Amino acid sequence: MKGFRHQPSEMKKETNWTKIGIVVVCVLMAVFMIVSMFGMSWLNIFTQAKPGNNAMVDFTFRDAQDRPIVTSVLSVITKAQDPSVMTFKANSLPVRVNVSSGEDLIPIQVVNPYNEYGVMEFGLFGPEVDMISNSIAGMGVGESKVLTYPYAGQMTRQMTMEQFVNITGESFTDVQKGDQVPLAFIDQPQIPLDDATPTSYIRIATVIDRDATNITLNYGYPKVEITLTKLTTS
Repeated sequence: MKGFRHQPSEMKKETNWTKIGIVVVCVLMAVFMIVSMFGMSWLNIFTQAKPGNNAMVDFTFRDAQDRPIVTSVLSVITKAQDPSVMTFKANSLPVRVNVSSGEDLIPIQVVNPYNEYGVMEFGLFGPEVDMISNSIAGMGVGESKVLTYPYAGQMTRQMTMEQFVNITGESFTDVQKGDQVPLAFIDQPQIPLDDATPTSYIRIATVIDRDATNITLNYGYPKVEITLTKLTTS
């Protein structure tokens, strides 16, 4: 017909199944090699923490002024660049999920990057660690939470001027509201019969009130940031 132009038909290309098969095999081998490098631990990212599991937790305890007091997170230390703020670096905290520690005072080793005292023993209270243990139930590895410790405001100690100087070694005249003061807590409520010196653990308190003869300190930390970093389900 006039005006009709014949279009040559395109030849249909055949699928090269051999080439596709080789590519698929190579991809599967690469995936297998990556999985083998990580072992079976990579499966934990799909697992939720269940009661009785062993876990490692990164944490940051903050006082009522949102100052980091003790943390296992290095970036928190580097951001807290004020040497006047007492911030201690610790290792990640090992806990059992939803299992009470059964302890009143739990020591952890810490260092302060701004002083020369070396490794010290910092005291966490059993209820604080139990709160973390209970809160990670149902969490997955890499998941984070911010916890509120409801009893932090009640953790206070009132001292006379003489008691404050004897216990802390600080100058009563110079201390002001909001200042940080180190306190020592012992792991034994009574003096042992053999006159052995009880072990003491440091804890940072904040001056919340004072007058000419008395001072009140708060050693509670109302805010705790946690991240589940490792989980053992067996």
